[in-house]
Amino acid sequence: MFRTHSRIAVLAVLLSVALSGSADALRLMTFNILNYSSGREADFRTVIADAQPDVLVVQEILSQSGVDRYLSQVLNTLEPGEWAAGPFVNGYDTDNGIFYRTSSAQFISHYVVGTALRDIDEWTIRPAGVTSPSANVRLYVVHLKASQGSSNQAKRLAEVTAMRTRMETFPAGETYCVIGDFNIYYSSESAYQYMLSTGGGTAGVVQDPISSPGNWHNNAGMSWIHTQSPRTTQFGGGANGGMDDRFDIILVSPAFQDGQGWDVLPATYTSHGNDGLHYNVALTDPPTNGVVPQAVAQAIHDCSDHLPVYVDLEIPAVLSVPSSLNLGRAVTGGSASADLAVANAALPPADDLDYSLSSGGSFSAPGGSFVAAAGVPGNAHAVALTETTPGDYAGSVTVTSDDPDHPAEAVALSGTVVAHARPSTSAGSETASESVDFGVQLPGAFLEAAALVHNFGYGSLQALLEVDGASLTGDPRFSLVAGSVPQTVGGSPALWSVEFDGSGAPGGLYEASLTLSTRDEPGLSGATGLTDVVWNFTVTISGDGTGVELETGPTRAGFVWVAPNPFRADTGIQYGLEQPGAVSLQIHDIAGRLVRTLVKQSEGRGDHTVRWDGRDARHRMMAPGIYFARLTTPDGSDVRRIVRIR
Repeated sequence: MFRTHSRIAVLAVLLSVALSGSADALRLMTFNILNYSSGREADFRTVIADAQPDVLVVQEILSQSGVDRYLSQVLNTLEPGEWAAGPFVNGYDTDNGIFYRTSSAQFISHYVVGTALRDIDEWTIRPAGVTSPSANVRLYVVHLKASQGSSNQAKRLAEVTAMRTRMETFPAGETYCVIGDFNIYYSSESAYQYMLSTGGGTAGVVQDPISSPGNWHNNAGMSWIHTQSPRTTQFGGGANGGMDDRFDIILVSPAFQDGQGWDVLPATYTSHGNDGLHYNVALTDPPTNGVVPQAVAQAIHDCSDHLPVYVDLEIPAVLSVPSSLNLGRAVTGGSASADLAVANAALPPADDLDYSLSSGGSFSAPGGSFVAAAGVPGNAHAVALTETTPGDYAGSVTVTSDDPDHPAEAVALSGTVVAHARPSTSAGSETASESVDFGVQLPGAFLEAAALVHNFGYGSLQALLEVDGASLTGDPRFSLVAGSVPQTVGGSPALWSVEFDGSGAPGGLYEASLTLSTRDEPGLSGATGLTDVVWNFTVTISGDGTGVELETGPTRAGFVWVAPNPFRADTGIQYGLEQPGAVSLQIHDIAGRLVRTLVKQSEGRGDHTVRWDGRDARHRMMAPGIYFARLTTPDGSDVRRIVRIR
């Protein structure tokens, strides 16, 4: 409902704040510019600058040259290059024109409804940047027969009948306005009632957004909606009876008041300059105008015998969604999911975005209907991957909305299900424990061995393995000297180094166990704790101090000794085989890169010795540091740390 004059000033202030920046409402204004061909441009500029329309329709423009001059000397003088004019048809009487701000609106088409009197123009526009015809709005710009009396009322009825005949060629439910100078004195007049009547159907019917029935002529009770005349002195033609008629009107289709897409904002309906305090007097008479600056009131008074009338139109919503969404990875039994952000990219006070989500196959999305208001961050909807079999999956979720340009927008989805990690002491077989026997050693022996944890069978569809704990128990002569937690294991194993210090150790058996706790990589849905990996170490110190018989047979499978270790020039490496077969002995640096292959051949059962001179495969001396000897035999694999010093 249109506010009474006591609230107009407050409304104007609120609107100036809301519309001071970019906003997705389109201000539609009608203005009878009083037989314009040239002149009064400074006054028109003052009025337009204050009213700030986006689309301006005018009556009583006399020629194409008048259209061109108004465009260049009024609108584009105020805002250079911002305005354009629609097509103009020069009829036998005064005519209508349309101007629009190109950043706000675009012109689509023009049709002329011929009548026995003045032509009625049908201009179709659309918001700037929108491509869908469903966002079109038709403007029927009228300048109906003037003056009172039954014959003139009959002529006005004939004019709107011709217009509605054209309007009814379109389906019911379309978005349109009837706007201009109606010259109607009472809401009971047949032309007005015919436009509002649904008796013949709803196609072409209009509604009055301020719904103010009654006697509009010379009625103080209607002073707040009067639009003619701001003058009481005759000059330059036109009426001069003071403010006592509502001739300039904007009527809208029901689709403009259904809460969807284009909508009229009734509270913004404004007879620009009418403060309700100038009934039957000039707009410039005392008291000082309460809704526009006095300079604007004077400009309205001087440039025309009508007030401009405008209303703000809420434009359709604009859907904003990403083109794709990766849901990431989940472990079998979990669910990969991510939030799909759906927002209304239009600025307030644009229409709310009404939408729903649909998906299928490997993905799920919430059902139901949702609303996203303009000017807020929007909504987040959890989209999930429903598959449980390891694999890479692709699909989409469709957002169906009332955005005219994006009624159904597909968002590409992707996600991955991976198998659980598989902790193992070996790359060749999945084992949870392994033993290292250093064999029989002399008293005072200093020994070292490597404990490995593999992610057995690792590939792109398997979770990473995290070793999140390491605990060494047993004889205190064993110590954990290298390897940290947590460590993440993919295609390469993680390594821990265990030493045995036999200094002062009496003869006997010494034992220790290294327990490494594991789990799937953290952060993945479905990740769980996994089996511990255990390395057991034993060493026997001889009691008689005579040493160890190394040459009579294999002391054990795997490494027997590395000596000296640490070394400067070279070191000897002895290893044992319990069964003949292919043997590989390689030296790797601390980063896991291959330095040199010392053995790659078939060998028989028993102990074997090879020396390493500290050089790589190209015979370059390696820098001092930590290296690892990796032995692979028919009996299994073993790793020993070797330290080269200066």
